[in-house]
Amino acid sequence: MFSISLKDAAMSKAVQIALNRYIKEYGEILHLNLDSENKTIEVEILLEGEVEPLAVKVGKYEIVEENGANYIKVQDVHTSRVWLNTLASSYLEDKKFPVPAEYVKLLKVIV
Repeated sequence: MFSISLKDAAMSKAVQIALNRYIKEYGEILHLNLDSENKTIEVEILLEGEVEPLAVKVGKYEIVEENGANYIKVQDVHTSRVWLNTLASSYLEDKKFPVPAEYVKLLKVIV
């Protein structure tokens, strides 16, 4: 059990660093917790111009491989902003999002 927690902590930090590169113009991920056993993700993001961080919980994620490409699919997304919950339900849940090729090796570790 300890090695799983250690693995998740290391992967969480790596994913946080990678994602911060992509969102730096919008804000910064303050905390990211990836639970590979339960397939959940918790994120705290401080967005530009906001005073309070945004909390996001992904109740379930799934890694999908199709035709040699990798995707992440999320379900049960809840945030600390009511209007974002509606948006997440409409535009994130059960949709596949491509994983950039440079992160596929990292992805294989958390599956």
